[in-house]
Amino acid sequence: MGTSSTTKASLAAAALLLLLSLAAAAADMSIVSYGERSEEETRRMYAEWMVRHGKAYNAIGEEEQRYQVFKDNLRYIDAHNAAADAGVHSFRLGLNRFADLTNEEYRAAYLGVRTKPTRERKVTNRYHAGDSDALPDSVDWRTKGAVAEVKDQGSCVKVIHQLVPKNAKVVTIDSYEDVTPNSEKSLQKAVANQPISVAIEAGGRAFQLYSSGIFTGTCGTALDHGVTAVGYGSENGKDYWIVKNSWGKSWGESGYVRMERNIKASSGKCGIAVEPSYPVKKGENPPNPGPTPPSPTPPPTVCDSYYTCPESTTCCCIYEYGKYCFAWGCCPLEGATCCDDHYSCCPHEYPVCNVKQGTCLMAKDSPLSVKAQKRTLAKPHWAFFDNNAADGRKSSA
Repeated sequence: MGTSSTTKASLAAAALLLLLSLAAAAADMSIVSYGERSEEETRRMYAEWMVRHGKAYNAIGEEEQRYQVFKDNLRYIDAHNAAADAGVHSFRLGLNRFADLTNEEYRAAYLGVRTKPTRERKVTNRYHAGDSDALPDSVDWRTKGAVAEVKDQGSCVKVIHQLVPKNAKVVTIDSYEDVTPNSEKSLQKAVANQPISVAIEAGGRAFQLYSSGIFTGTCGTALDHGVTAVGYGSENGKDYWIVKNSWGKSWGESGYVRMERNIKASSGKCGIAVEPSYPVKKGENPPNPGPTPPSPTPPPTVCDSYYTCPESTTCCCIYEYGKYCFAWGCCPLEGATCCDDHYSCCPHEYPVCNVKQGTCLMAKDSPLSVKAQKRTLAKPHWAFFDNNAADGRKSSA
């Protein structure tokens, strides 16, 4: 009887151990299988991502190299989102514009290096929070028309406030003041009164690929990016800051990130409470100049005494001999770079031509590029015989 009971107990323990092992394996597989995509699916996603973000690459083998980076980032995203689905994380990652960059490349291209402050810090008690201060549970300055539209401003170490009142008037900023540092309560009081400039550490891989939710990822206080706190709130018991970024609407939640609020560290999430500041208005505003008169219709772009291009375009020589141009093309961009193939051109933000690949680079050997534009033939402008014309000489490179 004792042996039978012992055997039954042993079998029950073995069965329980087996069930626990299977459950653990299933949980583990849910994360692994999330990232198990076929090569065909991954390449299709890469092609779709390239089209969505207007990506083109500048050198032989560059597209494949970027694909390998993309695939590695996709694995990281899938593993993170599987954990988020299991309740481990409160935010999700996505294939945003930085999905073809390694974390080192992202930090080098889009984040700054912290230097000494350009002004003497002036901490005041204007927004110093006391224990008895009653503050709103939530604030969102976007709903009050006080925040400018999100724009892609690339790297940004220090933020300049962009406040847009509904009845916009001319406003001048006299100086800046600083919120009590290392106090999320004081920062909350400040944000309850106006948007606040803050600096954060944004160099983590999770921040690079952030898509939505309340960011709780790993970060420190090596401040390398300037953003603006435009509100705060809570969701499912978790407090957050509403932070406006400067990388366009395709990053994060339409250009914003919600960052964890009221953490144990006094510096706040990613150092958000270390150096908060705000503009100060003391003197009177200048008089409102009134409505702006309509702009005159821009004139066409004159290439020489015989040819012209539409307004807001660039004349590019198609056929030249010596210092003279005998046929002109029109690049559909202002201030464009005319490429040496006498056929394509590049926007001024991407001024380096790669004729072989048909792309335009931000700088030599840069991984960031866009497709080159095609020129159209300039039209004869027989009525234009200005003595100040270029007389057939090249007006652009």
